[in-house]
Amino acid sequence: MLSFAVSFAQDVSISQGQEFVPENKAMFNYYVGNDPTGVYIRRTRTKGKGTSYFIQKLDPVNMSVLYSKDLDIDIENGESMFGSFLKGPKIMVFTERYDKNEQMKYLILREFNAATGAKIGENRKMASLQSDSWGVSGRNFYVSFSPDDSKMAIILEFQWPKKPSDVQADVYETATLKKMGSKKLLDSYGNSTISTSNYKLSNDGTFFYLFYYMIDFEEQIGGFAFASIQPDASKTVVTELPFDKLEIKNGTFQFVGDQLVFSGLFKDIVTKKQKKEGKIKNVGVYSFFINPKTNEITNKGFDYFTKDVTDKLTYKDGLIEESPANKYYSFENIFTFNGNVYLIESHSYTISSNNSSMSVEREFIVSKFNKTGKLEWMRVIPKFTANNLNEFNFIVKNNKVYLFYAEHPKNLEKGSVTDYNPKKYAAIRNYNGSVLVCTTFDEQGNLSRKDLFRSEGWCYDPVSTNILMDKDNGLLLRMINKDKERYDKITVH
Repeated sequence: MLSFAVSFAQDVSISQGQEFVPENKAMFNYYVGNDPTGVYIRRTRTKGKGTSYFIQKLDPVNMSVLYSKDLDIDIENGESMFGSFLKGPKIMVFTERYDKNEQMKYLILREFNAATGAKIGENRKMASLQSDSWGVSGRNFYVSFSPDDSKMAIILEFQWPKKPSDVQADVYETATLKKMGSKKLLDSYGNSTISTSNYKLSNDGTFFYLFYYMIDFEEQIGGFAFASIQPDASKTVVTELPFDKLEIKNGTFQFVGDQLVFSGLFKDIVTKKQKKEGKIKNVGVYSFFINPKTNEITNKGFDYFTKDVTDKLTYKDGLIEESPANKYYSFENIFTFNGNVYLIESHSYTISSNNSSMSVEREFIVSKFNKTGKLEWMRVIPKFTANNLNEFNFIVKNNKVYLFYAEHPKNLEKGSVTDYNPKKYAAIRNYNGSVLVCTTFDEQGNLSRKDLFRSEGWCYDPVSTNILMDKDNGLLLRMINKDKERYDKITVH
């Protein structure tokens, strides 16, 4: 790679990869993953009525193309892509196909040698769900891997409004595809039907999920519960999550060491009677540690937005509601370093017209929870992007978090990361003219923002997957210039 200096080279350096035009004009879809021998990318080529899917491998040193493998998906017979995963020495490619004659929806697996791209064995039907053509949309597959990738769960799900759910998880050894057993999930809870989500599998084979159920049918108040099934058990253990009159938003959980962390955002539930009495909705964040062996909540913390955060998010702009509690938020990421939990949400919404829609993301809301679950601080980081520029990348290094994302140059001229006017904050919608910035925050919540380069010709194309080329450093930056691509590497010193 060729190195060049950036505006604060003492902190960050960027190395350029080799530019190329994708073979057969195949469009970038997403990163499949990386290993010491290369970076793997899923691509799509559409020509006329035909569509082809490819896996492409890039050299880890100069980012040149090593191979492009056509996956031979049977599009004409209704086969569609589901997902691609790099697991050890192989790439696992899943597709879906609905057979009208059999009235069956199938999940099909193809495996490829990651080193060479050669196909391994024949296609395998891993799961099936029976359905007439009208009910296909309510029948879904999900795939979840254990943190060490040794095990895989395939979830077969049927969920329909006001009907008991029918969900099963089949567990396999990832390397051999040997089936280890099946888990039947709850179909109801109390007097309520349920909606299951967030399927996870631990290294020992314990299966976890969340479900939503109704607590008060008259006021339409619901609640979340955490559920688990141990490897050698069939019974589900349920822990109701301790929220009283609070509605969970964007709730998700992740493995952190030997525990699970459940984090997200909540809003007050205001009943019809309370609305008449003038009660105002409020909003906050939460983080719980859960022992995966016992389902016990070991540390729990939740608190409303701090005054500083509330003040920064209290503004009306067009159709955007003034109150922070009436704004919409999206989960972005949850991670830990030095034992503390960091949650990133974004203020987001969609603008729709008769012929099109635009996805918008504005402020980041960063929350830090310490080891006991207590909320230590919250920070707002200004941002105003749309569509393809909404994504961001990050590295945890030097006891700091480095966020990389696109900015409008006017925002860098008129304000700082802590001093800005949200109603006058300029939106960046186009690649050309956008500025790649790096905003850092440390364990005390100190913020700093610096610009790296302005996109002119070659433009930063943010992809949410963080590909690290050097263990905990060397973040891959996707760069585009019309029909050409380049993959650069950013190193934090």
